[in-house]
This record gives sequence, C-alpha cells and structure tokens, in this order.
Amino acid sequence: MTTVRILIWFAIAAAAMLGAVWLAERPGTLTAEWQGWRLDTNVGVVLIAVVALVLVGVAAWLLYRWIVGAPGALLEGWGESRRQRGYRELTQGLAAVAAGDGAEAQKHARKAEQFLAEPALTLLLSAQAAQLTGDRDGAKRAFDAMLKDDQMAFLGLRGLIGQALRDGDQTKALGYAERAFTLRPQTPWVVHSLFDMQAQAGQWKAAQETLDSGIRRKVVSADKGRALKALLLVERSREAERAGRDADAQVLAREAFGLAPERIAATGRLAELQLKAGDPKRALKTLERGWAVAPHPDLVEIYLRASGESEPLKRIGVVRRLVARNADDIESHLALARASLDAGLWGEARRQLETAGGTSPSVRVCRLMAEVEERANADQAKVHEWLARAAAAPADRSWSCTACGAHHETWRSVCESCGAFGTLQWRAPGTYGQILPPETRPAMALPTPATNNNNNTT
Repeated sequence: MTTVRILIWFAIAAAAMLGAVWLAERPGTLTAEWQGWRLDTNVGVVLIAVVALVLVGVAAWLLYRWIVGAPGALLEGWGESRRQRGYRELTQGLAAVAAGDGAEAQKHARKAEQFLAEPALTLLLSAQAAQLTGDRDGAKRAFDAMLKDDQMAFLGLRGLIGQALRDGDQTKALGYAERAFTLRPQTPWVVHSLFDMQAQAGQWKAAQETLDSGIRRKVVSADKGRALKALLLVERSREAERAGRDADAQVLAREAFGLAPERIAATGRLAELQLKAGDPKRALKTLERGWAVAPHPDLVEIYLRASGESEPLKRIGVVRRLVARNADDIESHLALARASLDAGLWGEARRQLETAGGTSPSVRVCRLMAEVEERANADQAKVHEWLARAAAAPADRSWSCTACGAHHETWRSVCESCGAFGTLQWRAPGTYGQILPPETRPAMALPTPATNNNNNTT
C-alpha cells in the first residue's frame, strides 16, 4: 500500500514538473485593465496565483468545518469513552457473577448503568447480582424491567419462573411459563417446564396440547411423547369418569392403551372401565395383552374379578391363563404362588416361590414362604426364620420415580417428591426381578420343610 502511494505522489510531481517546463517554453503576456488600473504579467504567474487562491479557499473551508464540528466531535469522543468504560464495568461485573461475588457484581452493575444506555445488558447483570446477594425484590424488579424489551423479555420470563418456583408460587410460575412458550415454543426447557407445571396443576388437556407441540417441533422424542400422552389420556379418562361421562372415559382409556400397552396404568384403567360397563370378556383380553408386556399384581386382582370365579382351586386355573402370556416373569410365579396358597396347595406354592426367589429371595418371597410354613405346618421356628430373612432380603419391585428415586405405594402420574410427570415405573432396585431360563436358574437355598400330611400338598 505504501509503494502505491509513493508512485502516485511521484506521478503528481512529474506531471507538475512537465507542466512547469511546458509553460516556460511558451511564455506569454496577460494584460488586465479595471477602473483605471492596468496589470501586465505573464501567464505562469497568473496560473500560480489561481492555484494559490484555490488552496487558500480549501484551507478556509476546512477551518470553518473544523470550528463548526469541534463541539460535536468532542461530545462524540466523550460518549465513546463512556461506552468503553461502561463495557469495562459490564465485563468486570460478569466476571464477579462467575466468581460468585454478588456485592462486587452489584457495584459494577450500578456503574455500567451510569455509563451505558443499553438496559438490555445492564439489567441482566443487575438481576444476576441481586440473585447472588439474596436481593429477591431487586432481582424481580430487574426481571420485570426486561419484559419491556422485546429482546430481553424471554430472559426476564425465565428468571421470573425460577423465582416463582423457589417461592412455591406455582400459579405465577405457570403464567410466566405460558408467556415464555408463546415467545419461543421451540425451546426445550420451556416445553418441559410448562408441561410439568400443567400436569402438576391437573390441566391434562392443556398439557397434552403442549406435549403435541413439543413432538411436532421434535423437542420431545416420538417414543417418550407416546408414553407421556398415554398417561395424560389415563388422567383425562379419570376426569371424564368423575364428571359422569363414562363413554368418553372409555374412549380415552382405549386410546391410552393403544398408545402404550406396556404402561400398567393404561392397562388397568381400560380393564376397570370395561368391567364397569359390563363387558368382562373384553376386560380379560385387555389384561392378557397388558400382562404380556408389563405384569403387575394389581392386574391379577382385576383379572380374577373379571373372570367371576370365586372357588379357590378354579381361580388357580384362571391365574394360569393370565400368566401364560409372560410365564417367566417373577410376577407370574408370585401370582401362582398366591393363588396356590389361597387354595391350600402348599407344595405348588413352595415350588413357585423357589422359582421366583432363586438364590436371593426378595422380601415378598420370604414373607409368602413364612405364610406357607405357618399355614401348612404351623412351624413357628421356620416362620420366624423366614421373617428374619425378609428383614435383610433384597427389595421387591415397587413404584419408583426414575427422576428422583422416590418410592410410592401406588401408581400416580405425578411424583409427590419431585413433581415430575410420568416417571413412576414398576421396577426393582439393581437387577432384581429378572427371572433366568429354567435350565440355568439356581435353586433357592430354603430351609427344608417338615413333612406335611395335608392332602392338598403337591
């Protein structure tokens, strides 16, 4: 770039020299008369005078522009200096936030507000600083001020949602979440937060609309969305039944079961409604399909009611018909053990319990074995032995929240501990609950039962 400039100046100088030589070789005289005055000179002097006048005029114009523009330039320079200082304070404030120093962050935030006319930046720093120092009112004022700026409104709503949740005000948090969803329905945390809040508030239909939107925008995976939608339909079915709309309740339950037959709540819900409607055959088929993918003790109880069978020995056959759909699952063996125990078939009950327990019988298996010993032999020593083993036995399957690990006695759609929706699953801790194939299954180390003379022993 410097070489180019040198060449340009060299060309200009060469042109000036050539012009001077040309004029020197062609001298001429110029005479001017004005108001009795006469001026005689040569052409070269006149040209030099013209050039000089032009240069003086340009210099005068530049001086005038500088004088007129000087105040504005000074103000602009001063403003630029303020911006630089403001950004420096903003940077230092953000560094203080990252370090967890709330007092220092607030000090820099106040200075940044003085130097910068950009509230979008300074409000965010002020809010974070206020949160660090525990100034909830100050943080709320900053978040509320953000709502007035279109670019900052979403961040302000996020801050207000978090603050409302910490205050335990679910209604306010839900309102803020709905506004955030309107602004950015494709943001994952907005979809999940709004969905959970609507579910916690029992707004099942609104939660389903939010879920459908999340699935369409691929914020929620299709598989997870299918399972969650099924559970929402279960709740909507319950709501319809409470309102006396049994037909609608069954339609919703059928849709839920069709979406997720592996969800025990969906199976049980549809079967109960079919039984209530006087259609036990459909209820039996529903329960058999559900047992094939997700066995549960509650389904056995409904199945027995749907069968209408009351005789204990015949009920064993009814249970066999159900568990045949998933014969190797531990729940199948426990269901047959319970039915055999009720029918007084102590040997069959033991055999099923031995299969279910393997080398490490669970609490439920130990307690059922204690009941077998008590009813079959009245051997209190062995009863106490089994009960003692139950105290140290592996835990049984239970309704456990996959989000927080809390255990529940019965299924519910919303975890009472963490508020998550659709996270309760029937499962055992660790690997318990998996039944090995018969040829590889170890024998359960059980106390040797006393000889039983009961005619029902098998």
